Amino acid sequence: MALRLHSRLVALNVAAMGVILLLLGYFLATSLRASFEAEIEDQLLKSANLARTYIQMHTGSRDSVDLAESIADSLQVRVTIIAADGRVLGDSDLTRDAIAGVENHSDRPEVIQAREIGRGASIRWNATVGVPFIYVATIFDDGSVLRLAMPLGAVENLIGGLRWQLVLAMLVAIATALTFGYMVYAVVSRPLRRMADAFHELAAGNLNSEFPEVGDRDMGVMASSLNAMARSLRGKMEELQDDKMRTEAIVAAMSAGVVVFDREVRVVLANQSIRQLLDIHGDITGRLPMELVRHPSIDLAVREALRGSDVPPIDLMTGSGRILLAKAAPVRTLSGHAELVVMTFHDLTEVRRIERMRKDFIGNVSHEFKTPLTSIRGYAETLLNSELNSKERDPALTREFLGAIERNSVLLQALVDDLLVLARLEAELPVERQPVRIRELVEEHVQTRMPQIREKDIAVEVECPAIEIMADGSRLARAISNLLDNAIHYNRAGGHVRITGRVVSGGFALDIADTGVGIPQEHLARVFERFYRVEKSRSREAGGTGLGLAIAKHAVESQGGSTSVSSKVGTGSTFTIFLPAGHESPAATSA
Repeated sequence: MALRLHSRLVALNVAAMGVILLLLGYFLATSLRASFEAEIEDQLLKSANLARTYIQMHTGSRDSVDLAESIADSLQVRVTIIAADGRVLGDSDLTRDAIAGVENHSDRPEVIQAREIGRGASIRWNATVGVPFIYVATIFDDGSVLRLAMPLGAVENLIGGLRWQLVLAMLVAIATALTFGYMVYAVVSRPLRRMADAFHELAAGNLNSEFPEVGDRDMGVMASSLNAMARSLRGKMEELQDDKMRTEAIVAAMSAGVVVFDREVRVVLANQSIRQLLDIHGDITGRLPMELVRHPSIDLAVREALRGSDVPPIDLMTGSGRILLAKAAPVRTLSGHAELVVMTFHDLTEVRRIERMRKDFIGNVSHEFKTPLTSIRGYAETLLNSELNSKERDPALTREFLGAIERNSVLLQALVDDLLVLARLEAELPVERQPVRIRELVEEHVQTRMPQIREKDIAVEVECPAIEIMADGSRLARAISNLLDNAIHYNRAGGHVRITGRVVSGGFALDIADTGVGIPQEHLARVFERFYRVEKSRSREAGGTGLGLAIAKHAVESQGGSTSVSSKVGTGSTFTIFLPAGHESPAATSA
């Protein structure tokens, strides 16, 4: 386990102090020991020289034992007198009887050295006393040797005391290092650890983490600067997050499908619209272009954009029949390399349908105008020619031609009127909702068509509650009028028309059913289109413009409602108007 900063500092200080004290103790002990031993040796040599002079002066008057004891008492050292052959003649520490049993001292280092150079010295451990002794020897003219010895116990005590003092100093140093370590921990390490914890929190994404402004002034300044940096970073991250959320909201709200590919040509981002346009289920992240739509040009366009090339738009059709316009654009880095590719898919299905409807509308209008105009022109030219040739004038034929011209003029007028009505409905003018007495409105339209009803011997039944519904009266009247005309014109002689109104869940429904020829199933989806006729010749004979159902559909849908049809060939058709719920209430009865 790694040590913390303050622990490492304490350990390093203790180790450094220990090494220094050990080295200091070793060198001091060695130096002091050598110095003390040299001083003692020098003093002993001086004492030995004095003692030799003393012995030489009293030789013959006193024996060696007495001399050794006398000198030892005076010098406070051990004195040994050794004969030339190595026998011990006198020793201040031994009795006369014990001297006889002492071994020969001729092999002692200091004795050997004294015989060689006139004086000798050595230090040896005395097993009897248990302390080291320093021995100094000097030689007489007759070859005998005077040896003085002094125990080094004081020196050892001094060195031992020094060692204890060094140990005490080391303990004090350790205590000082621990105190220093605690101060470092309190002033540096603990603030640094708290700052490290804050760094970990910051690295983990917690931008609300604050650096503690503790410790000394420098640490506080650093913590304050880091907090300012964290606040700035937090602000930048919040801005980036807001920008990201805005971008994602914009992309998600776009009706166009958006897909982003990375350099591996895999999806990294897509909005909901692309799933609907391409009918994709599940997560599309990580998919290849060919997995989204099986169109090789899409995959090629993405790869070309990643190479930085300009890619032209691509038109394609999906399996569900949607017509899409795809455009790929590279997202470049600062160095200019394409890092991502954004591909947008625009749904042109409705645009193309409207374009097709516009072309069809122009063609249908031209055709619808051309037929009556051609008839009018033909009848007019015939009348002009007959006027020029008075002999060929036939009053009955003239009236017939004028009648045809009138009928075609009425048809043109109806066509123009229906086109104007349809234009006003498609202009999305404001809907004027007001209470409408629905039963009265239906019965009024039935009454206005009684001549046609009687002519075809059609029975009309009205089953509608006497209530008021919220609707645009003029638009609803237009829709009911067109559907009622349709039920009469395409009904068989002696047939029935049944008008049923009812309150349903979410609104009010009005059914207009007839017993006419019916509409084949394949035509039901298009009967509300402009100028669409199931039987063109029959429609023109009935005087229809081909716009009645389209007008009814627009008049209802502009109020938020809907129209539908169900039919069976040979049985009849039922057209249904549905208006969303308003404030239906019983109609007030008049007195």
